[in-house]
Amino acid sequence: MAEETSKQSPDPVKNTVDLDPISLEQALLDVDIANARVIDLTQRLTTMSKELRRTTTDLQKAKLQHRRLRAELDAIKDSRAFRSASAAQRMVSAARSRLGR
Repeated sequence: MAEETSKQSPDPVKNTVDLDPISLEQALLDVDIANARVIDLTQRLTTMSKELRRTTTDLQKAKLQHRRLRAELDAIKDSRAFRSASAAQRMVSAARSRLGR
């Protein structure tokens, strides 16, 4: 039986190339690539964060200006001069429609 076992077991694989240095080299290369990607993504994230802050600031300024202009428009519409001009415009329009123009 001992002879049968030795005949059935395959010959050990003979590797002429040592894979450990190749694996280590590839692992180091993968780490370098991963680090470069992290640096790139960090720079892009920083750039996008700055752009977002700038855009948010611009939006806040635009909203503030919109509120100011809205308040100014409301003040104009509430003024006596605007109401008088609107009434005069309505009278002119009514007179024109009666005259057929």
